[in-house]
Amino acid sequence: MTAKPAAAAPASSRFYALASRVEAATTAAELGFAICNDTRLLVDYRQAALVVMGSAPRPSRLVAHSGLADVDPNTPYALWLSGVTKAIAARCAELPANARVLPLSPDLLDEELATAWSEWFPAQVWVLPLMGPDKTVAALLFLGRDEPWPTTLTSDGEEFALLHMAGLYGYAWWSLVARPSRVQRWWRAATSGRRLRYIAVGLLVVLLLPVREYTLVPAEIISLHSQVIASPREGVIRRMVILPNAAVKAGQVLAELDDTTLRNKLAVAQAELATANVEMHQAAQQAIESQNAKADLGMAEGKLHEREVDVASLQREVEKLEIRAPVDGVFVYSDPDDWAGRPVQTGERIGLLADPHTLGVRAWAPVGEPTNLEGGAPMTVFLKTAPLSPIGARLDYAGYQSVESPTGVASYVLRGTVDGDASAARIGLQGTARVSGRWSVLGYLLLRRPLATVRAWCGV
Repeated sequence: MTAKPAAAAPASSRFYALASRVEAATTAAELGFAICNDTRLLVDYRQAALVVMGSAPRPSRLVAHSGLADVDPNTPYALWLSGVTKAIAARCAELPANARVLPLSPDLLDEELATAWSEWFPAQVWVLPLMGPDKTVAALLFLGRDEPWPTTLTSDGEEFALLHMAGLYGYAWWSLVARPSRVQRWWRAATSGRRLRYIAVGLLVVLLLPVREYTLVPAEIISLHSQVIASPREGVIRRMVILPNAAVKAGQVLAELDDTTLRNKLAVAQAELATANVEMHQAAQQAIESQNAKADLGMAEGKLHEREVDVASLQREVEKLEIRAPVDGVFVYSDPDDWAGRPVQTGERIGLLADPHTLGVRAWAPVGEPTNLEGGAPMTVFLKTAPLSPIGARLDYAGYQSVESPTGVASYVLRGTVDGDASAARIGLQGTARVSGRWSVLGYLLLRRPLATVRAWCGV
């Protein structure tokens, strides 16, 4: 239901009543409805239309109309209003501040729009630009009626109050619809005049800052001097004597192979040796008494020597059942339970005997990393156990042939030497290594991946 002007009430009271309704609007739809219908508290009119100013590529559109709760911006009437708004937009922006109203007539429109005037508008139409604090026209309010609008405005007249209310409408509409966000306000301030030039110069200076190329790769601490501990013979691991990563001395037993079969063979060979020794003594006694027994003595001596060789050979094999450390170091291998009862072949690797005093770094650089991996490049290792205590290192070499890293990525193997404080490092610890490359500028460091992708895609 539309409001009707109360002729008995003074214009000031009606003005404040309308202002309170505008203030109570919380959405653009509520505000548009109040503007088009409740403005009758100030002046009488036959129809009112609120059209939002458009900007490319979005044209002007009808958003509210008197007597309607909802409008369709695609009706012929709405499209005609959009064309009228476009035709008079420049005139509305040039109106003086003390009389911001445009008496609209068909003479201000082109022939096509003027022809349809009688179909959509009454004879007398005022256009009130709704302008916000940014001094831009956000919308146009069309008020049409059959009675002529006054040509002069007095301070106590209803039409004069209407002009002030149009200013209030403009601020309210700007606050609900056209008010820019904080990001938009910051961008407008940043891109205005001299400030934009300062930002451009500052950005250029930042992009030209000298920085060193680097790449982050997974890494682990290793020993530069290590020996492979392999199985000396074929057999089955009975038990691992030394726990993983334990310090050992030279000659200390590291692991034991199962000795059941071999010791049984040794027992049989020793029994045969004892028998051969008895037969040798008997043959020697008989050779003293009979010349014919001397031939049997030679055969007994050969058989005895053969049994002695068998026993010595088996004894050497039994000694190999205990795998011992050749030098001092740290025995590095996997879980002992994984090795107990496992069959091994001669020369099969069981673990590493590493020197804990010569530490190095082994890393895997993915093939896609563009950093130049040159010998002598500085490295910084951040261990997972001590991320706040980086370790300095130096890159010794990078492999030319790619291999599969523990994470399943095709990578180049990197090896380096720890040359910093290695008190927090021990063999087997893992982390991330930063490998530094050549000096460049920050802009190239930020854009090198996009440039490489574009070049691979377009071939330029």
